[in-house]
Amino acid sequence: MSSYRNILTLSAWDMVAKTAYFLACLYVARIMGVEHYGVWEFAISVMAYFLLIADLGMEVWATREATKGGDISALVGTVMPLRFMGATVASGILLAILPLLPEFPQLRTVLVVFGLTLFLQAVNLKWVFMGKERMATAGKGLALTQLVFASGIAVMVRSPHDLIWAPLVKGLGDLAAVSYFGRQFLSTYGFGRINFSVSESLLILRHALPMGVSNGLGLLSYNCDTLLLGFLSGPSAVGFYNAAYRPVTALLALPLTYFQGLFPLLSRKHHEDRQGFIDTLTRSLGIAGLLAFPIGVSGMFLGVPVLDLLFGQAYSQANAALQILVWSAVLVILRGSYRQAFIACGRQTLDLRCAGISAGFNLGLNVLLIPPYGIIGAAAATVGGDFVWLTLAALYCNRYVVPVPVLEHLSKPLVASLLMGGSFIAFASFHWVSQAVFAWLVYLGSLWLMGEKEVRAWIMMVRPAI
Repeated sequence: MSSYRNILTLSAWDMVAKTAYFLACLYVARIMGVEHYGVWEFAISVMAYFLLIADLGMEVWATREATKGGDISALVGTVMPLRFMGATVASGILLAILPLLPEFPQLRTVLVVFGLTLFLQAVNLKWVFMGKERMATAGKGLALTQLVFASGIAVMVRSPHDLIWAPLVKGLGDLAAVSYFGRQFLSTYGFGRINFSVSESLLILRHALPMGVSNGLGLLSYNCDTLLLGFLSGPSAVGFYNAAYRPVTALLALPLTYFQGLFPLLSRKHHEDRQGFIDTLTRSLGIAGLLAFPIGVSGMFLGVPVLDLLFGQAYSQANAALQILVWSAVLVILRGSYRQAFIACGRQTLDLRCAGISAGFNLGLNVLLIPPYGIIGAAAATVGGDFVWLTLAALYCNRYVVPVPVLEHLSKPLVASLLMGGSFIAFASFHWVSQAVFAWLVYLGSLWLMGEKEVRAWIMMVRPAI
């Protein structure tokens, strides 16, 4: 199987997973109402930081090491104890900060239950199969996790008072993933043994921590707005804001899975074939541009009817925030290839620098804009921070890694997206579904006429199946 078909396999399975999770979140939002949905999203945002504290960047580091070959059982025996120790530390910190959190309904109880998933993350071996580029195995595990979660939510959550069931069901999904990947690992590699060494552990952490800190800063750019809204404006503001953010994260599902699959490929290419690394990165940037711009244009014109369809009129206050936040998705997609390239070639400090500057900029804008403008200010701050990150990533890549002619790969998608926007305006009187169909036909047709090789290849792949 070719490398890009391998990534496509992962993307297909992860799309199943993301769809199940997205539908579960929609169900929670409608059943619980704005305030309790805001509590749930606030708890998820808090837990994301503790999952990163528990991991300390080891999953990304271990995935990269797995691409190099070597004794996988020994690698697992070294990494797993470290991740378990990280989970213990993170759970202790979580319990210590609970009194400092807002007095939202059931929030502390939800977070205590959520804390159990820290230990499930520690023994999850998904990274082994990602590193060995066994994307079908990795993808099936991702899908299993979210299908169990979505099914449990549908069965257990019937009213706002059932919020406590949500983290328990999340834990069941994670446990299903641990069992699945554990069984796959044993059937392939057999039983290993724990290889804990203080000196080796410190060496691993020295290499992994920059990746972990970078991911943490990326998370800060992603959800510091949710946390600040919770502290400054209450759970209802969090509910509205995350209703606006949920379609954006759904749009990012396929691209981010693509980048997950791209990372081991770039790592292997950098290790074996430098020209292959350059060609893969260049092609990836082109694909990112093809995906990113039409998402932004579509979100601007279709965000309001889509949000109403998904969440209902109760969440109509989120409309304007969604039309701003969709451009965050564009910027995240465009920077994704750079992030994977930095880590794949061992220049994770460049990604850390981008993440740190962007996070500081984002946090400062949120503090300035949330009090006067609420969720609109939070959305604008997020887009501003993401723009800074993309700009720095492009500059650092060209200066320190490999020069990539970005405009050469983005000019055709940009022109086609402008034509796509014109199509939305021309067909504004049509139903929004018809507008979307016409607009995407204009976009793809324009790229075909401009001779975009990637789009022509995609269409030729689809044509035999029609």
